[in-house]
Amino acid sequence: MDSLFLKANKSKEFNGNVLIAKNGKTIYEKAFGQADASGAIQLNKKYRFHIGSIAKEFNAVGIMMLKEQGKLKLDDTISKFLPELPSWANKIKIIHLLQYTSGLPQIKWNEVNNDSDNMEELKRTKSLDFEPGTKYDYNNNNVFLQRRIIERITKMSFNSFVQKKIFPPIGIKNGVVDPGEGEKLFAKSFNNSGKQDVLKYNISGWTALNLEDFYKWSEAINSFKLITPQSTIELLKPFSTGNQTGLGEGSIQQNQVINHIHDGSAFNYQALLVSNPGLTIILVSNNKQNTLEEISTSIQVLLEKN
Repeated sequence: MDSLFLKANKSKEFNGNVLIAKNGKTIYEKAFGQADASGAIQLNKKYRFHIGSIAKEFNAVGIMMLKEQGKLKLDDTISKFLPELPSWANKIKIIHLLQYTSGLPQIKWNEVNNDSDNMEELKRTKSLDFEPGTKYDYNNNNVFLQRRIIERITKMSFNSFVQKKIFPPIGIKNGVVDPGEGEKLFAKSFNNSGKQDVLKYNISGWTALNLEDFYKWSEAINSFKLITPQSTIELLKPFSTGNQTGLGEGSIQQNQVINHIHDGSAFNYQALLVSNPGLTIILVSNNKQNTLEEISTSIQVLLEKN
């Protein structure tokens, strides 16, 4: 493993942290490379990373937690919780948000600077791109509205909901939501020219984790600590084969998670979670090279040989 990662780091194919667990026990956990563009600070295992789209699992699980508490149904229309939206909200159900089939337009990233901007943009939206439940379109307005629904029901910000209702029950102690530039032990992303990204959240609610807490999150999904097997099955059910869901991709058989795969990227951050019975691989990087899937495959080949 050391040889694999030292070589990948030296060839600039991987700058980041890795955790490998077998049968519930961490067998390899290391940091490789620099914590920011300066190169003056080296990463260590305590550094938190932006995990991109994998952070969407927190709102998806949050929705199912509220469903189990009887505070919403997946067939509820979003207008029930967000009445300020136009009449098209009467057609969109919560299940459509989870399966990315709402027909909502893409977020106008160049025009939207915060949650309020995006909500105002949605209020001005006259029609949907397609009839809800008829097509798949992976876009972040589905995620944005899941987070707003959680806020309306719980009467707390989504970020507070994650920190108070999700982190404590599963033992996440170092997770942060929407970390700022000054956050300690937070890896800063940079490109191949050594330019550091300017951190900006056009919409809020992005969880950053270190390896230990990321593994706790993965295990919480696998052991149904936050939501039941039935809720997890519902979350993993795609609109059609090959489509992403609120948990990425995965399957359950006889109340056991057979596989759970999710990748994420934002700025020059990239993350990959691969989990199945007996093996979990977590890779996080602050210098995106699109090599994480290849590295994960190499890890699995190495483990099979040994």
